[in-house]
Amino acid sequence: MNLKGLLSSVLFCSILVLLASCSYAVLSTIVSLAVRAGYGIDVVLVGKFFYGWVILLIISAIVFAVRKGQKISWDRKRVMCLAGTGIVMALVTVCYFHSLSYLPISLAVVLLFQYSWMGVVIESAANKRLPSKSKTVSCLVILAGTILAGGIIGSTISLSEMNPIGILLGLSAAFCYALFVFLSGRVSTDMPPLSKSFSISTFGMLFVLLFVGTVYGGTAVLEGITNIGSLVYSIPLGIFGIAVPILFLAVGAPKISTGMATILNSAELPLEVLLAALIILEPVGPLRWIGVVIILLGIALPYIMEKRIVSGFEVK
Repeated sequence: MNLKGLLSSVLFCSILVLLASCSYAVLSTIVSLAVRAGYGIDVVLVGKFFYGWVILLIISAIVFAVRKGQKISWDRKRVMCLAGTGIVMALVTVCYFHSLSYLPISLAVVLLFQYSWMGVVIESAANKRLPSKSKTVSCLVILAGTILAGGIIGSTISLSEMNPIGILLGLSAAFCYALFVFLSGRVSTDMPPLSKSFSISTFGMLFVLLFVGTVYGGTAVLEGITNIGSLVYSIPLGIFGIAVPILFLAVGAPKISTGMATILNSAELPLEVLLAALIILEPVGPLRWIGVVIILLGIALPYIMEKRIVSGFEVK
């Protein structure tokens, strides 16, 4: 199979989307370590988006120096679509990080992972048809696994801890992520993936700098960019939270449906639980491990039920 055939393969593109979700899974552990080290959410936000943008800028410059890319027509519609995609991507992090200020982590995680069924709903609305049986079953299984893996069952969360603002922010983060995956597969699919990724990250970074500057002040923006000590967190956040997932989604998402992309992204939580147990030594009980297994089963279900991988082409 040649390179063009490989990039068009649903199996290969599914793996890229899966790797994008695994990349996102690293973020919670890095953010936890950054907060423990005394850095605020504002510094973490700026560092993640600014250095993620810098990494993509360097890669783009190297690729452009080696070989010239195709000419891109920058009309108003393209710019608006890429800007919208970048802002939606930024809102995922902004909403999720701030939901943690109002909610217990386990509840915030469960709310964020509602994007699996939200993605299926967005796809159904866009295509004006009901989701397939396999996707519906998969979403229900993943939802059950998320509740277990997120640690909701057996926790001591009280009604008073279910802050309405936090819940709204958590659900907004979930919706924005599902929408970002949808837009990644629909917006400017004729652009080279690297150019598209860099454009999206540029608009996302500018939005975050404006948001942090407005809410926290210009000092917070400068600290996020210039604080040498925070680079040990900012650079990994930029790699795993911006450069890798945006680029992999730019390549993989257009070749598979939004519903399947958000279902595959549910792999983030199992890896997140594993990393939390291994790196920050968070205690993980049997119920959470059972939830991890259930999520993985839910991710595999559409492929098992529709035998998509056999032919390498997705059954629409």
